[in-house]
Amino acid sequence: MFMSIIKGRDDQPGGDIQLAMSWSASGEDGAHPAGHAQVGLMPDADLVFALSLTPLSGAGVLATNQILGMTGPALLRVDEVCFPVGAVAHRHTHAGTGFRHLVRGSLRVEAVAHTQTMTAGDSWFEPSDTPVRAVSLQSKGVTSFVRCMVVPPEFEGKSTFSLVNPADGDLPRLQMTHRHIDHAIYLDAG
Repeated sequence: MFMSIIKGRDDQPGGDIQLAMSWSASGEDGAHPAGHAQVGLMPDADLVFALSLTPLSGAGVLATNQILGMTGPALLRVDEVCFPVGAVAHRHTHAGTGFRHLVRGSLRVEAVAHTQTMTAGDSWFEPSDTPVRAVSLQSKGVTSFVRCMVVPPEFEGKSTFSLVNPADGDLPRLQMTHRHIDHAIYLDAG
Protein backbone atom coordinates (compact mmCIF):
# COMPACT_ATOMS: atom_id res chain seq x y z
CA MET A 1 0.00 0.00 0.00
CA PHE A 2 1.19 3.52 -0.80
CA MET A 3 0.27 6.89 0.68
CA SER A 4 0.45 10.01 -1.45
CA ILE A 5 -0.03 13.65 -0.63
CA ILE A 6 -1.66 15.58 -3.46
CA LYS A 7 -1.97 19.31 -3.85
CA GLY A 8 -5.68 19.84 -4.39
CA ARG A 9 -7.25 22.13 -6.96
CA ASP A 10 -4.61 20.88 -9.44
CA ASP A 11 -5.06 18.07 -11.91
CA GLN A 12 -5.98 15.09 -9.76
CA PRO A 13 -3.93 12.00 -10.61
CA GLY A 14 -5.54 8.97 -12.08
CA GLY A 15 -4.69 5.60 -10.69
CA ASP A 16 -5.96 3.11 -8.23
CA ILE A 17 -6.86 5.34 -5.29
CA GLN A 18 -8.43 3.07 -2.69
CA LEU A 19 -9.28 5.75 -0.13
CA ALA A 20 -8.75 9.48 0.11
CA MET A 21 -8.91 12.02 2.91
CA SER A 22 -9.39 15.62 1.83
CA TRP A 23 -8.35 18.71 3.78
CA SER A 24 -9.35 22.30 3.08
CA ALA A 25 -8.05 25.51 4.63
CA SER A 26 -10.63 27.46 6.61
CA GLY A 27 -8.74 30.72 7.06
CA GLU A 28 -8.64 30.29 10.85
CA ASP A 29 -5.66 31.65 12.74
CA GLY A 30 -4.38 31.42 16.28
CA ALA A 31 -4.48 28.05 18.00
CA HIS A 32 -7.53 26.98 16.00
CA PRO A 33 -7.16 24.33 13.30
CA ALA A 34 -6.21 25.90 9.98
CA GLY A 35 -8.76 23.77 8.14
CA HIS A 36 -11.13 20.83 8.16
CA ALA A 37 -10.96 17.29 6.79
CA GLN A 38 -13.39 14.77 5.39
CA VAL A 39 -13.35 11.28 3.94
CA GLY A 40 -13.27 11.16 0.15
CA LEU A 41 -11.60 12.75 -2.85
CA MET A 42 -13.10 16.24 -2.83
CA PRO A 43 -12.43 18.30 -5.97
CA ASP A 44 -12.26 21.59 -4.04
CA ALA A 45 -9.84 20.34 -1.35
CA ASP A 46 -6.50 22.05 -0.76
CA LEU A 47 -4.76 18.75 0.09
CA VAL A 48 -5.63 15.11 -0.49
CA PHE A 49 -4.02 12.18 1.31
CA ALA A 50 -4.58 9.06 -0.80
CA LEU A 51 -4.01 5.35 -0.24
CA SER A 52 -3.34 3.35 -3.41
CA LEU A 53 -2.03 -0.05 -4.46
CA THR A 54 0.64 1.50 -6.70
CA PRO A 55 2.59 4.77 -6.40
CA LEU A 56 0.72 7.79 -7.72
CA SER A 57 2.38 10.33 -9.98
CA GLY A 58 1.39 13.45 -11.85
CA ALA A 59 1.47 17.22 -11.62
CA GLY A 60 -0.43 17.48 -8.33
CA VAL A 61 1.37 14.68 -6.45
CA LEU A 62 3.74 16.21 -3.89
CA ALA A 63 5.15 12.88 -2.64
CA THR A 64 4.42 9.16 -2.38
CA ASN A 65 5.75 6.66 0.16
CA GLN A 66 5.11 2.99 0.75
CA ILE A 67 3.36 2.04 3.99
CA LEU A 68 5.42 -0.84 5.35
CA GLY A 69 4.79 -3.33 8.12
CA MET A 70 1.05 -2.76 8.55
CA THR A 71 -1.67 -5.19 7.45
CA GLY A 72 -5.16 -5.90 8.68
CA PRO A 73 -7.40 -3.50 10.59
CA ALA A 74 -6.07 0.04 10.98
CA LEU A 75 -7.17 3.66 11.20
CA LEU A 76 -6.55 6.46 8.75
CA ARG A 77 -6.20 9.56 10.93
CA VAL A 78 -6.17 13.21 9.89
CA ASP A 79 -5.25 15.80 12.50
CA GLU A 80 -3.48 19.13 12.89
CA VAL A 81 -0.75 20.19 15.27
CA CYS A 82 -0.51 23.90 16.18
CA PHE A 83 2.69 25.35 17.69
CA PRO A 84 2.61 28.78 19.38
CA VAL A 85 5.80 30.85 19.53
CA GLY A 86 8.50 28.95 21.42
CA ALA A 87 6.81 25.53 21.31
CA VAL A 88 8.94 22.40 21.13
CA ALA A 89 7.72 18.86 20.49
CA HIS A 90 10.47 17.10 22.45
CA ARG A 91 12.06 13.98 20.98
CA HIS A 92 9.19 11.57 20.41
CA THR A 93 7.79 8.83 18.20
CA HIS A 94 4.34 8.02 16.83
CA ALA A 95 2.73 4.60 16.51
CA GLY A 96 1.61 5.61 13.02
CA THR A 97 3.20 6.16 9.62
CA GLY A 98 2.34 9.07 7.36
CA PHE A 99 2.73 12.51 5.84
CA ARG A 100 2.83 15.94 7.41
CA HIS A 101 2.24 19.17 5.45
CA LEU A 102 3.12 22.56 6.94
CA VAL A 103 0.24 24.97 6.33
CA ARG A 104 1.56 28.04 8.20
CA GLY A 105 4.71 29.22 9.96
CA SER A 106 8.09 27.49 10.02
CA LEU A 107 9.30 24.41 11.85
CA ARG A 108 12.71 22.80 12.38
CA VAL A 109 12.30 19.02 12.17
CA GLU A 110 15.17 17.07 13.76
CA ALA A 111 15.17 13.40 12.77
CA VAL A 112 17.80 10.73 13.39
CA ALA A 113 19.65 11.20 10.08
CA HIS A 114 18.94 14.84 9.26
CA THR A 115 17.61 18.22 10.36
CA GLN A 116 15.44 20.24 8.03
CA THR A 117 13.68 23.60 8.24
CA MET A 118 10.13 23.42 6.89
CA THR A 119 8.15 26.40 5.67
CA ALA A 120 4.50 26.68 4.65
CA GLY A 121 3.86 24.37 1.70
CA ASP A 122 6.54 21.79 2.60
CA SER A 123 5.64 18.12 3.15
CA TRP A 124 7.53 15.30 4.83
CA PHE A 125 7.01 11.63 5.66
CA GLU A 126 7.62 10.04 9.05
CA PRO A 127 7.74 6.25 9.40
CA SER A 128 6.22 4.70 12.51
CA ASP A 129 8.34 4.71 15.67
CA THR A 130 10.99 7.04 14.20
CA PRO A 131 12.34 9.55 16.78
CA VAL A 132 11.82 13.18 15.84
CA ARG A 133 11.95 16.58 17.55
CA ALA A 134 10.18 19.67 16.20
CA VAL A 135 10.82 23.32 17.11
CA SER A 136 8.60 26.21 16.03
CA LEU A 137 10.69 28.99 14.50
CA GLN A 138 8.21 31.82 14.02
CA SER A 139 8.53 34.99 16.09
CA LYS A 140 4.78 35.67 16.07
CA GLY A 141 1.63 33.78 15.18
CA VAL A 142 1.22 30.03 14.96
CA THR A 143 3.00 27.26 13.07
CA SER A 144 0.80 24.31 12.16
CA PHE A 145 0.82 21.21 10.05
CA VAL A 146 -1.87 18.84 8.90
CA ARG A 147 -1.00 15.16 9.24
CA CYS A 148 -2.39 11.92 7.84
CA MET A 149 -1.22 8.67 9.42
CA VAL A 150 -2.06 4.99 9.24
CA VAL A 151 -2.30 3.93 12.89
CA PRO A 152 -3.13 0.68 14.71
CA PRO A 153 -6.86 0.42 15.57
CA GLU A 154 -6.24 0.45 19.34
CA PHE A 155 -5.35 4.16 19.01
CA GLU A 156 -8.86 5.18 17.99
CA GLY A 157 -9.53 8.42 19.86
CA LYS A 158 -6.10 8.21 21.54
CA SER A 159 -2.77 9.94 20.98
CA THR A 160 0.03 8.08 19.17
CA PHE A 161 2.63 10.45 20.71
CA SER A 162 5.29 8.82 22.91
CA LEU A 163 8.26 10.67 24.40
CA VAL A 164 11.65 9.02 23.83
CA ASN A 165 12.94 10.31 27.19
CA PRO A 166 10.19 10.11 29.85
CA ALA A 167 11.89 12.95 31.79
CA ASP A 168 10.87 15.29 28.94
CA GLY A 169 7.33 14.87 30.23
CA ASP A 170 8.23 17.45 32.90
CA LEU A 171 9.01 20.06 30.22
CA PRO A 172 6.34 22.40 28.83
CA ARG A 173 4.19 20.99 26.02
CA LEU A 174 2.73 24.04 24.30
CA GLN A 175 1.63 22.50 21.00
CA MET A 176 -2.01 21.51 20.58
CA THR A 177 -3.34 18.63 18.51
CA HIS A 178 -6.77 18.86 16.87
CA ARG A 179 -8.05 15.49 15.64
CA HIS A 180 -10.28 15.69 12.58
CA ILE A 181 -10.97 12.05 11.64
CA ASP A 182 -10.21 8.50 12.73
CA HIS A 183 -11.51 6.34 9.86
CA ALA A 184 -11.45 2.52 10.10
CA ILE A 185 -9.70 0.78 7.19
CA TYR A 186 -8.34 -2.65 6.32
CA LEU A 187 -4.86 -2.98 4.76
CA ASP A 188 -4.25 -6.02 2.55
CA ALA A 189 -0.84 -7.68 2.60
CA GLY A 190 -0.52 -7.50 -1.21
